[in-house]
Amino acid sequence: MKVAVLSDIHSNLEAYRASILDVARRGDVDELWCLGDVVGYGADPELCVGLTAALRGDAAAPTVDDELDEAVAAMAGRLRHVVRGNHDAAVAGGGILRHFNAAARDAARWTADTLSTERLAFVESLPLTAGDADLLVHASPFEPERFHYVMTVSDAGAAFAATEARVVFIGHTHQPVVVAWWEGEPAPAPWGKLEPHERYIVNVGSVGQPRDGDPRAAYVVYDRSADTVELVRVPYDVETAAAKIRRAGLPAALASRLFGGW
Repeated sequence: MKVAVLSDIHSNLEAYRASILDVARRGDVDELWCLGDVVGYGADPELCVGLTAALRGDAAAPTVDDELDEAVAAMAGRLRHVVRGNHDAAVAGGGILRHFNAAARDAARWTADTLSTERLAFVESLPLTAGDADLLVHASPFEPERFHYVMTVSDAGAAFAATEARVVFIGHTHQPVVVAWWEGEPAPAPWGKLEPHERYIVNVGSVGQPRDGDPRAAYVVYDRSADTVELVRVPYDVETAAAKIRRAGLPAALASRLFGGW
């Protein structure tokens, strides 16, 4: 079984559209998982939440364009898991907003004011974790409600210690990477084949706001049968996404950073 694992959409409709269409064109993806931060930063929270709800089979899909409408209809109900990110939590009224920088706070408040009651209820309903043999969490399995970043060896060690799951899928940093638990220590690992007796943390990067120097949308295909993880990059219309942010009156830095993937 193959799973497309997406994270950190951040209300970027153009990046989300390109990623959904890329998954649809593959033709071999059985499920989708979303690791949170559907909202925040970008200018299309209503449509991005609506598409997510439709992919999970919870609501009719919003109309965007014929190509995307057809792809979402074909994949409706295939999104098995969606977890809560820190921006989702902030929009839902969580006290975490006080930890945001000024631009993120402005975007979260604008998003909360922009979302319809129906879409806001969907965001508020999201759990912190999901999964069965594999664990899905936005940030770290260590105190998931506090949204710790996994950036250092120490961070990874705390994350591994907090769960016995063999593969943990995370987002949050917007930087795709694979980390293995190797002989009692976290260590960088390559994309591709997972070793059967090792444990892993897989950061799937960001659909809507990459921060690894590559402006293309990122997601991961997890082949549970072959035990592989593949990083996928998808170009999208950055200019349109940035222009929408500027027109909405959101902080200009949220638009300009899209071009460099930072």
